[in-house]
Amino acid sequence: MELQLFGINHKTTKLSERELFIINDSNQEDFKNFFQSAFSDSVDSFFALSTCNRTEVYIFGSSTSATQIAQKTLEFFGSSDSLNNDLYFFNGNEAIEHMCNVASGLDSQVLGEQEILGQFKKSIQTYIELGSLKGEFQRLTDDIISIAKAARTETQIGFNSLSVSGLSLKIVQEIFEDPAQQKLTIVGAGQMALSVIENFHDNGIKNINAVNRSKKTLTINNSLSIETTHLSQLGTLIQNTDILVTSINSPLPIIGKGLIEQAMRERKNKPMLLIDLGVPRNIEDQVRDLEYAYLFTIEDIELVTQENLEERSFEALKARDLIQSRVESLNQDKANKYSRNEAYAALKNVSSKINDQDFLGLLNSDDPYSSLKQMHVVSDDQLQCISKLTPHAILSMIKEIRSA
Repeated sequence: MELQLFGINHKTTKLSERELFIINDSNQEDFKNFFQSAFSDSVDSFFALSTCNRTEVYIFGSSTSATQIAQKTLEFFGSSDSLNNDLYFFNGNEAIEHMCNVASGLDSQVLGEQEILGQFKKSIQTYIELGSLKGEFQRLTDDIISIAKAARTETQIGFNSLSVSGLSLKIVQEIFEDPAQQKLTIVGAGQMALSVIENFHDNGIKNINAVNRSKKTLTINNSLSIETTHLSQLGTLIQNTDILVTSINSPLPIIGKGLIEQAMRERKNKPMLLIDLGVPRNIEDQVRDLEYAYLFTIEDIELVTQENLEERSFEALKARDLIQSRVESLNQDKANKYSRNEAYAALKNVSSKINDQDFLGLLNSDDPYSSLKQMHVVSDDQLQCISKLTPHAILSMIKEIRSA
Protein backbone atom coordinates (compact mmCIF):
# COMPACT_ATOMS: atom_id res chain seq x y z
CA MET A 1 0.00 0.00 0.00
CA GLU A 2 1.20 3.49 -0.85
CA LEU A 3 0.12 7.00 0.16
CA GLN A 4 -0.36 9.46 -2.69
CA LEU A 5 -2.02 12.85 -3.04
CA PHE A 6 -2.81 15.43 -5.68
CA GLY A 7 -4.29 18.90 -5.55
CA ILE A 8 -4.23 22.60 -6.32
CA ASN A 9 -3.71 25.53 -3.99
CA HIS A 10 -3.22 29.30 -3.81
CA LYS A 11 0.38 28.92 -4.99
CA THR A 12 -0.51 27.08 -8.20
CA THR A 13 -3.95 28.34 -9.15
CA LYS A 14 -5.80 31.64 -8.97
CA LEU A 15 -9.13 31.89 -7.17
CA SER A 16 -11.28 32.01 -10.31
CA GLU A 17 -9.89 28.58 -11.31
CA ARG A 18 -9.79 27.05 -7.81
CA GLU A 19 -13.55 27.53 -7.82
CA LEU A 20 -13.78 24.86 -10.53
CA PHE A 21 -12.51 22.12 -8.20
CA ILE A 22 -14.25 22.29 -4.84
CA ILE A 23 -15.32 19.28 -2.75
CA ASN A 24 -17.74 20.35 -0.03
CA ASP A 25 -21.03 19.41 1.62
CA SER A 26 -22.93 19.92 -1.63
CA ASN A 27 -21.00 17.29 -3.61
CA GLN A 28 -19.12 15.11 -1.09
CA GLU A 29 -21.50 12.18 -1.45
CA ASP A 30 -21.31 12.30 -5.26
CA PHE A 31 -17.52 12.53 -5.10
CA LYS A 32 -17.30 9.57 -2.71
CA ASN A 33 -19.57 7.43 -4.89
CA PHE A 34 -17.64 8.33 -8.04
CA PHE A 35 -14.28 7.63 -6.41
CA GLN A 36 -15.32 4.29 -4.96
CA SER A 37 -16.86 3.21 -8.25
CA ALA A 38 -13.99 4.33 -10.46
CA PHE A 39 -11.03 3.25 -8.32
CA SER A 40 -12.27 0.44 -6.06
CA ASP A 41 -9.66 -1.97 -7.47
CA SER A 42 -6.70 0.26 -6.63
CA VAL A 43 -7.74 2.59 -3.79
CA ASP A 44 -8.31 1.12 -0.33
CA SER A 45 -8.99 4.36 1.55
CA PHE A 46 -9.24 8.07 0.72
CA PHE A 47 -10.44 11.51 1.76
CA ALA A 48 -10.46 15.04 0.37
CA LEU A 49 -9.92 18.51 1.80
CA SER A 50 -11.25 21.78 0.38
CA THR A 51 -10.53 25.11 2.06
CA CYS A 52 -10.34 28.66 0.76
CA ASN A 53 -6.68 27.96 -0.11
CA ARG A 54 -6.75 24.48 -1.64
CA THR A 55 -8.44 21.29 -2.75
CA GLU A 56 -6.48 18.08 -2.21
CA VAL A 57 -7.32 14.38 -2.55
CA TYR A 58 -5.44 11.85 -0.39
CA ILE A 59 -5.24 8.24 -1.59
CA PHE A 60 -4.05 5.06 0.13
CA GLY A 61 -3.82 1.98 -2.03
CA SER A 62 -1.81 0.24 -4.72
CA SER A 63 0.81 2.14 -6.69
CA THR A 64 -1.63 3.02 -9.47
CA SER A 65 -0.63 6.27 -11.14
CA ALA A 66 -2.06 9.22 -9.24
CA THR A 67 -1.85 11.15 -12.49
CA GLN A 68 -4.50 8.93 -14.05
CA ILE A 69 -6.70 9.14 -10.95
CA ALA A 70 -6.35 12.94 -10.92
CA GLN A 71 -7.24 13.20 -14.60
CA LYS A 72 -10.45 11.19 -14.16
CA THR A 73 -11.34 13.16 -11.03
CA LEU A 74 -10.99 16.50 -12.82
CA GLU A 75 -13.06 15.14 -15.69
CA PHE A 76 -15.75 14.21 -13.17
CA PHE A 77 -15.79 17.81 -11.95
CA GLY A 78 -15.65 19.17 -15.51
CA SER A 79 -12.45 21.08 -14.82
CA SER A 80 -9.73 18.99 -16.49
CA ASP A 81 -9.04 21.44 -19.32
CA SER A 82 -8.41 24.32 -16.94
CA LEU A 83 -6.50 22.64 -14.14
CA ASN A 84 -4.41 19.82 -15.61
CA ASN A 85 -1.24 21.90 -15.63
CA ASP A 86 -1.78 23.25 -12.11
CA LEU A 87 -1.84 19.94 -10.26
CA TYR A 88 0.91 18.89 -7.88
CA PHE A 89 1.58 15.34 -6.70
CA PHE A 90 3.27 13.79 -3.66
CA ASN A 91 3.73 10.21 -2.52
CA GLY A 92 5.26 8.31 0.37
CA ASN A 93 7.15 10.35 2.95
CA GLU A 94 6.81 13.54 0.91
CA ALA A 95 3.03 13.11 1.01
CA ILE A 96 3.06 12.66 4.80
CA GLU A 97 5.25 15.75 5.26
CA HIS A 98 3.02 17.78 2.95
CA MET A 99 -0.09 16.77 4.90
CA CYS A 100 1.63 17.77 8.15
CA ASN A 101 2.58 21.13 6.62
CA VAL A 102 -1.00 21.70 5.49
CA ALA A 103 -2.56 20.73 8.82
CA SER A 104 -0.15 22.89 10.83
CA GLY A 105 -0.69 26.04 8.74
CA LEU A 106 2.80 26.01 7.22
CA ASP A 107 1.39 25.74 3.72
CA SER A 108 -1.38 28.31 4.14
CA GLN A 109 -1.81 31.63 2.40
CA VAL A 110 -1.61 33.22 5.84
CA LEU A 111 1.45 31.53 7.37
CA GLY A 112 0.57 29.79 10.61
CA GLU A 113 -3.18 30.41 10.33
CA GLN A 114 -5.26 29.07 13.17
CA GLU A 115 -8.24 27.54 11.38
CA ILE A 116 -6.69 24.95 9.09
CA LEU A 117 -6.06 22.23 11.70
CA GLY A 118 -9.74 22.22 12.63
CA GLN A 119 -10.72 22.05 8.96
CA PHE A 120 -8.29 19.17 8.39
CA LYS A 121 -9.67 17.23 11.36
CA LYS A 122 -13.27 17.87 10.31
CA SER A 123 -12.56 16.56 6.80
CA ILE A 124 -11.04 13.39 8.25
CA GLN A 125 -14.05 12.82 10.50
CA THR A 126 -16.45 13.40 7.60
CA TYR A 127 -14.83 10.74 5.44
CA ILE A 128 -14.60 8.30 8.34
CA GLU A 129 -18.38 8.67 8.71
CA LEU A 130 -18.78 8.25 4.95
CA GLY A 131 -16.88 4.98 5.23
CA SER A 132 -14.10 5.88 2.80
CA LEU A 133 -11.35 6.60 5.34
CA LYS A 134 -10.47 3.56 7.41
CA GLY A 135 -7.84 1.08 8.54
CA GLU A 136 -4.17 1.85 8.24
CA PHE A 137 -4.75 5.20 6.53
CA GLN A 138 -7.09 6.34 9.31
CA ARG A 139 -4.43 5.44 11.88
CA LEU A 140 -1.86 7.37 9.84
CA THR A 141 -4.05 10.49 9.90
CA ASP A 142 -3.97 10.30 13.72
CA ASP A 143 -0.17 10.47 13.54
CA ILE A 144 -0.30 13.36 11.06
CA ILE A 145 -2.61 15.37 13.31
CA SER A 146 -0.33 14.67 16.29
CA ILE A 147 2.72 15.90 14.36
CA ALA A 148 0.88 19.00 13.13
CA LYS A 149 -0.15 19.84 16.71
CA ALA A 150 3.45 19.45 17.84
CA ALA A 151 4.62 21.80 15.07
CA ARG A 152 2.23 24.46 16.40
CA THR A 153 2.83 23.95 20.12
CA GLU A 154 6.58 23.31 20.13
CA THR A 155 7.43 26.25 17.87
CA GLN A 156 6.07 29.77 17.58
CA ILE A 157 4.63 29.27 14.09
CA GLY A 158 1.30 30.55 15.42
CA PHE A 159 2.88 33.57 17.14
CA ASN A 160 0.38 36.41 16.78
CA SER A 161 -0.86 34.73 13.62
CA LEU A 162 -4.03 36.06 12.08
CA SER A 163 -6.78 33.72 11.01
CA VAL A 164 -8.89 34.53 7.97
CA SER A 165 -11.51 35.94 10.33
CA GLY A 166 -8.76 37.92 12.06
CA LEU A 167 -7.59 39.38 8.78
CA SER A 168 -11.19 40.28 7.95
CA LEU A 169 -11.35 42.18 11.21
CA LYS A 170 -8.14 44.01 10.28
CA ILE A 171 -9.78 45.22 7.08
CA VAL A 172 -12.74 46.52 9.07
CA GLN A 173 -10.45 48.30 11.54
CA GLU A 174 -8.49 49.94 8.73
CA ILE A 175 -11.57 51.15 6.84
CA PHE A 176 -13.87 52.29 9.67
CA GLU A 177 -12.83 54.89 12.19
CA ASP A 178 -15.16 53.41 14.82
CA PRO A 179 -15.85 49.74 13.94
CA ALA A 180 -17.96 49.24 17.08
CA GLN A 181 -20.64 51.51 15.63
CA GLN A 182 -21.03 49.49 12.44
CA LYS A 183 -23.73 46.92 11.71
CA LEU A 184 -22.51 43.47 10.64
CA THR A 185 -24.40 40.88 8.62
CA ILE A 186 -22.82 37.46 8.23
CA VAL A 187 -24.14 35.05 5.59
CA GLY A 188 -23.49 31.41 6.48
CA ALA A 189 -23.58 29.14 9.51
CA GLY A 190 -20.38 27.11 9.19
CA GLN A 191 -17.20 27.21 11.25
CA MET A 192 -15.83 30.22 9.37
CA ALA A 193 -19.02 32.21 10.01
CA LEU A 194 -18.91 31.33 13.72
CA SER A 195 -15.27 32.39 13.88
CA VAL A 196 -16.06 35.75 12.24
CA ILE A 197 -18.94 36.42 14.63
CA GLU A 198 -16.87 35.57 17.70
CA ASN A 199 -13.85 37.58 16.52
CA PHE A 200 -15.87 40.66 15.63
CA HIS A 201 -18.00 40.48 18.79
CA ASP A 202 -14.92 40.15 21.02
CA ASN A 203 -13.53 43.29 19.39
CA GLY A 204 -16.53 45.48 20.08
CA ILE A 205 -18.84 44.93 17.10
CA LYS A 206 -22.06 43.91 18.85
CA ASN A 207 -24.74 44.73 16.25
CA ILE A 208 -24.69 41.42 14.37
CA ASN A 209 -27.22 39.69 12.14
CA ALA A 210 -26.72 36.17 10.81
CA VAL A 211 -28.35 34.87 7.64
CA ASN A 212 -28.68 31.24 6.60
CA ARG A 213 -30.64 29.03 4.20
CA SER A 214 -32.61 27.67 7.16
CA LYS A 215 -33.38 29.18 10.53
CA LYS A 216 -31.15 27.93 13.33
CA THR A 217 -29.48 29.00 16.53
CA LEU A 218 -25.76 29.68 16.22
CA THR A 219 -24.01 28.94 19.51
CA ILE A 220 -20.80 30.96 19.37
CA ASN A 221 -19.65 30.34 22.94
CA ASN A 222 -21.13 29.92 26.41
CA SER A 223 -22.28 33.55 26.54
CA LEU A 224 -23.21 34.28 22.92
CA SER A 225 -25.78 32.77 20.58
CA ILE A 226 -27.57 34.24 17.58
CA GLU A 227 -30.79 33.31 15.80
CA THR A 228 -30.33 33.33 12.05
CA THR A 229 -32.61 35.09 9.59
CA HIS A 230 -33.75 33.24 6.46
CA LEU A 231 -31.74 33.93 3.32
CA SER A 232 -34.83 35.32 1.61
CA GLN A 233 -34.65 38.35 3.92
CA LEU A 234 -31.08 39.26 2.93
CA GLY A 235 -32.12 42.01 0.51
CA THR A 236 -33.93 43.88 3.29
CA LEU A 237 -31.23 43.28 5.89
CA ILE A 238 -28.33 44.61 3.85
CA GLN A 239 -30.02 47.97 3.41
CA ASN A 240 -28.98 48.61 7.02
CA THR A 241 -25.71 46.72 6.87
CA ASP A 242 -22.31 48.44 6.99
CA ILE A 243 -20.22 45.24 6.91
CA LEU A 244 -21.37 42.21 4.90
CA VAL A 245 -19.33 39.01 5.33
CA THR A 246 -20.24 35.90 3.35
CA SER A 247 -19.12 32.32 3.93
CA ILE A 248 -21.67 29.93 2.51
CA ASN A 249 -21.38 26.90 0.23
CA SER A 250 -22.85 27.77 -3.14
CA PRO A 251 -21.75 26.84 -6.67
CA LEU A 252 -22.78 30.30 -7.91
CA PRO A 253 -22.73 33.80 -6.35
CA ILE A 254 -25.80 34.46 -4.21
CA ILE A 255 -25.26 38.23 -4.11
CA GLY A 256 -25.28 40.14 -7.38
CA LYS A 257 -24.47 43.67 -8.40
CA GLY A 258 -28.15 44.54 -8.73
CA LEU A 259 -28.93 43.59 -5.13
CA ILE A 260 -26.12 45.79 -3.83
CA GLU A 261 -27.12 48.65 -6.15
CA GLN A 262 -30.64 48.56 -4.71
CA ALA A 263 -29.26 48.51 -1.16
CA MET A 264 -26.97 51.46 -1.91
CA ARG A 265 -29.91 53.53 -3.17
CA GLU A 266 -31.80 52.84 0.06
CA ARG A 267 -28.68 53.71 2.05
CA LYS A 268 -28.25 56.94 0.07
CA ASN A 269 -24.79 55.72 -0.95
CA LYS A 270 -23.53 55.25 2.58
CA PRO A 271 -20.38 53.09 2.07
CA MET A 272 -20.61 49.32 2.53
CA LEU A 273 -17.74 46.92 3.10
CA LEU A 274 -18.19 43.42 1.62
CA ILE A 275 -15.87 40.56 2.56
CA ASP A 276 -16.35 37.39 0.53
CA LEU A 277 -14.82 34.34 2.25
CA GLY A 278 -16.60 31.85 0.01
CA VAL A 279 -14.86 29.51 -2.40
CA PRO A 280 -16.57 29.45 -4.87
CA ARG A 281 -17.21 33.13 -4.38
CA ASN A 282 -20.55 34.26 -2.93
CA ILE A 283 -20.52 37.80 -4.36
CA GLU A 284 -20.37 38.80 -8.03
CA ASP A 285 -17.05 40.46 -8.85
CA GLN A 286 -18.93 43.23 -10.72
CA VAL A 287 -19.85 44.68 -7.30
CA ARG A 288 -16.38 46.25 -7.42
CA ASP A 289 -17.71 48.61 -10.08
CA LEU A 290 -20.04 50.31 -7.57
CA GLU A 291 -18.57 53.52 -6.23
CA TYR A 292 -19.41 53.10 -2.54
CA ALA A 293 -19.11 49.32 -2.27
CA TYR A 294 -15.71 47.96 -1.17
CA LEU A 295 -15.34 44.25 -1.99
CA PHE A 296 -12.56 42.02 -0.65
CA THR A 297 -12.14 38.34 -1.58
CA ILE A 298 -9.87 35.64 -0.17
CA GLU A 299 -7.15 36.71 -2.62
CA ASP A 300 -7.43 40.34 -1.53
CA ILE A 301 -7.17 39.45 2.14
CA GLU A 302 -3.62 38.12 1.75
CA LEU A 303 -2.51 41.55 0.59
CA VAL A 304 -3.98 43.37 3.59
CA THR A 305 -1.40 42.40 6.19
CA GLN A 306 1.19 39.81 7.10
CA GLU A 307 2.06 41.06 10.58
CA ASN A 308 4.98 39.34 12.32
CA LEU A 309 5.69 37.49 9.07
CA GLU A 310 9.46 37.64 9.53
CA GLU A 311 9.29 36.10 13.01
CA ARG A 312 6.78 33.47 11.91
CA SER A 313 8.91 32.67 8.85
CA PHE A 314 11.86 31.93 11.14
CA GLU A 315 9.65 29.72 13.29
CA ALA A 316 8.35 28.04 10.13
CA LEU A 317 11.85 26.73 9.43
CA LYS A 318 11.94 25.18 12.90
CA ALA A 319 8.47 23.73 12.41
CA ARG A 320 9.43 22.16 9.08
CA ASP A 321 12.53 20.60 10.67
CA LEU A 322 10.35 19.25 13.49
CA ILE A 323 7.89 17.75 11.01
CA GLN A 324 10.65 16.15 8.97
CA SER A 325 12.20 14.66 12.10
CA ARG A 326 8.87 13.35 13.41
CA VAL A 327 8.00 11.80 10.05
CA GLU A 328 11.38 10.05 9.97
CA SER A 329 10.75 8.74 13.50
CA LEU A 330 7.27 7.63 12.47
CA ASN A 331 8.68 5.67 9.56
CA GLN A 332 11.41 4.16 11.72
CA ASP A 333 8.84 3.06 14.30
CA LYS A 334 6.76 1.55 11.51
CA ALA A 335 9.81 -0.25 10.11
CA ASN A 336 10.74 -1.53 13.57
CA LYS A 337 7.20 -2.79 14.15
CA TYR A 338 7.17 -4.53 10.78
CA SER A 339 10.56 -6.08 11.49
CA ARG A 340 9.41 -7.26 14.92
CA ASN A 341 6.28 -8.82 13.45
CA GLU A 342 8.36 -10.61 10.84
CA ALA A 343 10.73 -11.90 13.52
CA TYR A 344 7.82 -12.99 15.71
CA ALA A 345 6.31 -14.95 12.82
CA ALA A 346 9.70 -16.60 12.16
CA LEU A 347 10.16 -17.58 15.81
CA LYS A 348 6.60 -18.92 15.95
CA ASN A 349 7.44 -21.16 13.02
CA VAL A 350 10.69 -22.25 14.71
CA SER A 351 8.94 -22.93 18.01
CA SER A 352 6.66 -25.45 16.35
CA LYS A 353 9.70 -27.43 15.18
CA ILE A 354 11.77 -27.73 18.36
CA ASN A 355 11.24 -30.02 21.32
CA ASP A 356 11.19 -29.16 25.02
CA GLN A 357 14.87 -30.00 25.47
CA ASP A 358 15.92 -27.62 22.68
CA PHE A 359 13.59 -25.02 24.16
CA LEU A 360 15.25 -25.25 27.58
CA GLY A 361 18.62 -25.00 25.88
CA LEU A 362 17.57 -21.77 24.20
CA LEU A 363 16.38 -20.32 27.51
CA ASN A 364 19.80 -20.97 29.07
CA SER A 365 21.77 -19.72 26.08
CA ASP A 366 23.75 -16.49 26.17
CA ASP A 367 23.49 -16.31 22.39
CA PRO A 368 20.03 -17.64 21.36
CA TYR A 369 20.53 -16.50 17.77
CA SER A 370 23.60 -18.73 17.33
CA SER A 371 21.80 -21.58 19.06
CA LEU A 372 18.87 -21.29 16.66
CA LYS A 373 21.25 -21.20 13.72
CA GLN A 374 22.92 -24.42 14.87
CA MET A 375 19.57 -26.22 15.11
CA HIS A 376 19.14 -26.02 11.32
CA VAL A 377 15.40 -25.50 11.65
CA VAL A 378 15.48 -21.88 10.55
CA SER A 379 15.59 -20.66 6.95
CA ASP A 380 18.00 -17.95 5.85
CA ASP A 381 15.13 -15.47 5.49
CA GLN A 382 13.90 -16.25 8.98
CA LEU A 383 17.41 -15.89 10.39
CA GLN A 384 17.69 -12.52 8.70
CA CYS A 385 14.55 -11.33 10.53
CA ILE A 386 15.63 -12.79 13.87
CA SER A 387 19.16 -11.35 13.60
CA LYS A 388 17.76 -7.83 14.08
CA LEU A 389 16.57 -8.69 17.59
CA THR A 390 18.56 -8.51 20.82
CA PRO A 391 19.13 -11.78 22.72
CA HIS A 392 16.67 -10.61 25.37
CA ALA A 393 13.99 -9.89 22.73
CA ILE A 394 14.48 -13.33 21.13
CA LEU A 395 14.06 -15.10 24.47
CA SER A 396 11.05 -12.96 25.46
CA MET A 397 9.27 -13.75 22.18
CA ILE A 398 9.98 -17.47 22.45
CA LYS A 399 8.61 -17.55 26.02
CA GLU A 400 5.52 -15.65 24.89
CA ILE A 401 4.97 -18.03 21.95
CA ARG A 402 5.44 -21.20 24.06
CA SER A 403 3.08 -19.97 26.77
CA ALA A 404 0.30 -18.96 24.36
